Amino acid sequence: MVGMAKAKTTKAYTLRAATQDDLKAIMGLYNWAVNQTFATIDSEPLDAEEAQAWWDAHGKRSKLLVAVDDTGVIGWARLLPWKQRGFDVVESLVYVDPVHHGKGIGGALLTDLTKEARGLGYRTIVASIAKDNRAGVALFARHGFEIVGTIRNAAHKFDR
Repeated sequence: MVGMAKAKTTKAYTLRAATQDDLKAIMGLYNWAVNQTFATIDSEPLDAEEAQAWWDAHGKRSKLLVAVDDTGVIGWARLLPWKQRGFDVVESLVYVDPVHHGKGIGGALLTDLTKEARGLGYRTIVASIAKDNRAGVALFARHGFEIVGTIRNAAHKFDR
């Protein structure tokens, strides 16, 4: 029997802080999720003006990371003070281009985002995830997050 060496796999993407130049790609991924998934309860895509206001909302205690490969932005993650109250709580979001699902990009973004949150002094990280977003629930569960409550009838989307 001849043994074969396992091929080494290298991640073909890098994580970095987002720049203004990434905004169009970030909104492209977000708007796809708005129109196709339960990853967000938003039911209308963001236009350019709304996207710019969203970008401008990031301050000193916020972070926006992107995963990029040779084609551009393939995922992003965001920290933003939760409900803009209390400096010890931050909300996290993670979005990955569906073509790149299952490659560990969401996990890598969430890991880096969690480190960033701790570095900024946040003690609690929350994620508002629709129960129909099974991939999102599973991602956050793998990283130690727990379901602590349900907001019922928070949105109506895709006739549900």
